[in-house]
Formats: sequence, structure tokens, C-alpha cells
Amino acid sequence: MSWIGARRYAKALMDIGVDRGTYQQYAGELATIQATMEKAPLLKATLLNRSFSNRSKQDLMRKVFTEEGLAEVVINFIALLVKHDRLQQLPLIIRHYGDLVDEVEGRVRVTIYSVYPLEAAEVSALKTALEGTLNKKSVVENNIDQTLIGGIVLKLNNMLIDSSVRSQLRRLGERLRKD
Repeated sequence: MSWIGARRYAKALMDIGVDRGTYQQYAGELATIQATMEKAPLLKATLLNRSFSNRSKQDLMRKVFTEEGLAEVVINFIALLVKHDRLQQLPLIIRHYGDLVDEVEGRVRVTIYSVYPLEAAEVSALKTALEGTLNKKSVVENNIDQTLIGGIVLKLNNMLIDSSVRSQLRRLGERLRKD
């Protein structure tokens, strides 16, 4: 299944969740399913194994996740993934679902790469500037990348803003080679 296919599955569940006002609950339950499968490698291997019938995998999945107290809609969603042999794409579907939750809530996730950890005031200033520019709430994460030499790189959704010394030196080198 492609990236687009995973997004379609996520969007279908999101549409139901928005209609019912339970999309946040579904996000938590998807995370629970993923965590359960990671903690129980035998369960994961069984659900992904094509040697077992879809019916037996669905029965097993329903038993395990009903005991977890998950919503019937989410259990049916996972059963659909099992039926169509798409369960291996669950991590990608969950990622897309999280993106859709952010979109519905007017939020953008921003990763700031810097040579050293930014101070709270610097993160706050960047967050305020981004929120003003994007008209969305921002959730900021600071990651360390010592290959930058200096400056920062911002990654938000599928956009990259690179104001690092490394990229400035690279662009300077390209200009010098052209001249």
C-alpha cells in the first residue's frame, strides 16, 4: 500500500471520528493498538502472517482489543485492515491520522534542528513567530544536529527552512564554482 492508500484509510477513520466527536479517542486507541502489538511480538507476527485465515486473525484481534476496551469503530477499522492485508501499514496510517488530528485542531508540528539545545526563550520566540505567520498553534521539538556548524533548520510538515551555516557554506561554494 502506498503513502496515499495509508492516508485514505486514516482519513476514513478521521471522518467517522469527526462526525461522532471521538477523533481524539480514536487517536489514543490507535496508539494503544500499536503499543500492544509492539509489546506482544507473537500477536503481531500472527496478525501479519498470511498462513492464518483472515477470519481467525480477525477473531484474535477482536478478542485482544475488546479486552482492552477499545471502541467498536476502531476494532472494526483494524478488522478491515486485516481483511484487506493492510495491517503492516498501521504505523503509516497512524502517522497520517496524527497529521489529520493536527489539521483539525489547527496545529502544526515543528522540529527545530540546532547545534546545541535552544534556550526556552529562543524556542518561545520561534514558536510565537511561527504561530503568527502560520495562524496555527505550533508544537515545537528541538533536536541536536552538530553537522549544522551553526544556525538552525526548521522542519514543518513537508516544508524545510534551512538557515544553517552548513547550507550557507554549500550555497557559497556553488556560487564560487559558477563564477
